[in-house]
Amino acid sequence: MDNSLKGLILAAGVIITCLVVGLGFYISREAKNTSSNGISQITSMNSEYQDVNKTMYDGVTVSGREVLKVIEKYGTELSKGDFTIIVYTGKKGVERGGVIFNTQNYSTNEARKVKSESYINPDGSFLGELSQDENGAYSKLSFAQQ
Repeated sequence: MDNSLKGLILAAGVIITCLVVGLGFYISREAKNTSSNGISQITSMNSEYQDVNKTMYDGVTVSGREVLKVIEKYGTELSKGDFTIIVYTGKKGVERGGVIFNTQNYSTNEARKVKSESYINPDGSFLGELSQDENGAYSKLSFAQQ
């Protein structure tokens, strides 16, 4: 009887061990699925709200300092050609009064020089306007000096 009791205890221990290991694998798999779903939801939310930083300038009057910061902030997108910023300063000699920041010009160096035709007055007021392309993506942000 002593041997049969030890056999039953060993069998119960093996069964409990298998249940615990199986439960661990199940929890691990569920955690992986949950985290994958969470990551995909965060990615989709990020893409939805990615343009919020651009839409906050639509119809809002900002200072010239803020315009310069916006140009620097979107320098990477400007250099890739994904986005264009046009600043209408009204200075003579600049095509239609606008300074275009895109793949050819995405630096604010000239815009900071007072004697430059591309000068953006840091104390000036600029009204922002955001434009979409045919696909609904925001492609152009323009600021007109008030």
